[in-house]
Amino acid sequence: MMRQIRPYKMFTLLREPPTERIANVVIPSRRGFGGTSILETFLIITGARIVEARNIFEFGTFLGSNTYNMALNTREDARIFTLDLDDHSRTDLDQHPEDASLTNLHLASGSLDFSGTPVENKIECLTGDSTRFDFSPWKESIDLSFIDGGHDLATVKSDSQNAFEMAIVGKLSCILWHDYKNIQYPDLTNFLDELASERNIFHIAETMLCVWFNDPTQSILPQLLS
Repeated sequence: MMRQIRPYKMFTLLREPPTERIANVVIPSRRGFGGTSILETFLIITGARIVEARNIFEFGTFLGSNTYNMALNTREDARIFTLDLDDHSRTDLDQHPEDASLTNLHLASGSLDFSGTPVENKIECLTGDSTRFDFSPWKESIDLSFIDGGHDLATVKSDSQNAFEMAIVGKLSCILWHDYKNIQYPDLTNFLDELASERNIFHIAETMLCVWFNDPTQSILPQLLS
């Protein structure tokens, strides 16, 4: 069964003093195209700060807003690898109808939100179908994975398995999923509910985010449950 935590539980995991709990967040410029809420954006940034992320893997670039915000709020030497479909890899792909419309927007965008910005050099854009993509170069080396790509059962199951395999070994790391309890994606919600019975995955209240921590010190779980 999926357990729930309040957003403040994530914020209390930050070890930064108040003077350093500052985020640089881009004000959204688009409406009606999905994406994350402001609260969700702050929680994603918080997750990256908690694990002191140097290597981030994002499943689903879309228009690059979350990519941009993660780049703005991580260390200067951080690397963000973001994966999405291109015209070739989406050919003959049986996408969820909602995902197909978002892919069309992604491919028609011309430029992504971080294009031409000072943090663009931190970002590496990758293309391909994530269910067939070779993730071996990132095995056991990713501090934070953000899963917000294909929402059909086969894709979210594959993306989750690959994210677990990429989780860095011997150091605190985490995985975040988006669109939990989104009525458009019931398969994703059902999958995460089942997965939560095997792993310590939590739904963050007032959001569509779920979070899992790989915690070698076993200090995070007691704080989340306190």
